[in-house]
Amino acid sequence: MAIIEPEFMDLTRSLDVAAWWDENDRCQTLSPDKPRCPASFSPDDHWIFEFMSVPSTLRYYQDTDYRNALHRQVNEVTRKHVDRAFFDEDTWRTSPKRIENLFGSEFGYHEGSTPWLMPVTDDPAEFAHVLDRAEATDLRTWALPDNYLVEWEARKTAGKPLPKLGTGSRGPATIMTSVLKPEVLFLWFYDHPDLMRRFRDILAAKMVEFNTILREFSAAEGCQLCESWQPSAEWGWWITDDNSALFNRKLYREYCFPVLEKVLATMAPGDVRRYQHSDSAMGHLLDMQQALGINSVNYGPTVDAGLIREKMPDAVINGQLPPFLLRDGSPQAIRERIVDDFRKAGATGLMNVTTAGSLAAGTGVGRMRWFMQVVQEACRYDR
Repeated sequence: MAIIEPEFMDLTRSLDVAAWWDENDRCQTLSPDKPRCPASFSPDDHWIFEFMSVPSTLRYYQDTDYRNALHRQVNEVTRKHVDRAFFDEDTWRTSPKRIENLFGSEFGYHEGSTPWLMPVTDDPAEFAHVLDRAEATDLRTWALPDNYLVEWEARKTAGKPLPKLGTGSRGPATIMTSVLKPEVLFLWFYDHPDLMRRFRDILAAKMVEFNTILREFSAAEGCQLCESWQPSAEWGWWITDDNSALFNRKLYREYCFPVLEKVLATMAPGDVRRYQHSDSAMGHLLDMQQALGINSVNYGPTVDAGLIREKMPDAVINGQLPPFLLRDGSPQAIRERIVDDFRKAGATGLMNVTTAGSLAAGTGVGRMRWFMQVVQEACRYDR
């Protein structure tokens, strides 16, 4: 059974969801010259599992037909109540390699959880060999497995939409703390700094090489919308880097900043979108985010919207409603936080109201509707 909160459904009886989305489409300009602040949702696999009381997470990841059927069920509910489908109903069975795989980190699958990238070693000598192999790998023959190429060709022949590859990546903090256990990584920053600097430099170079290959492949092979795109800067770049908060300013500047600087300079030069998501409390790193030219952000719920606007005056702020407040809070508490964030950061039109992070598991469509109604009523420029 899907989660549909009666109290919030009652509060939003008058909400016209189709009209809401129509107005939302007219609110995307990056200035106050629009009816209201735009808003969006980011439900993910964690959210699906609780929303639909999914009995097996393993089956969801391992059985494509089951996953597609579940997506159809979820989309049917959300279309009915919020007039949007959020999930692909024809998901891929295969995928390209990931940059973490280059360093030997592979997904572990466990019932009741999402896939988790497993650390490769806690032996520095062995990790030096891992870096040797990563450095020597021919990414053009490694990046796109044969089974992925077969599925790509089948979808292309069938006239199905194909994705743009090489448009973004997890960030260096999260990549490093996947390849190595966090406690090992941070000890080695002090005990084996030369090894860690080598890791940083190989990661930066290989991220550029790997994503350039993906970008060139998908443009050449007729990806969706690629007719009007070149495999270059105008694609922009997105970063998901939840573990940024584990790094103090010194370590972030030494180990993360150079990776992002190199990747962004190559993959998103000039005046294009540079988006950073992190669920974490990374307010101490905003000066460096600004220096990197990050211009669209979604930070953790403890990072104050006013602080973001102060440190990053020209960035689009996607947030900053705490996901658990939307899931558990009273209608008035939710309203007060949305209004406060809009007051602090929305005046210039560079804000998109959403949760600070993805939609929390356990959030139902009634609360989604209340979120929509509050934005419609309280985050306006035309009053």
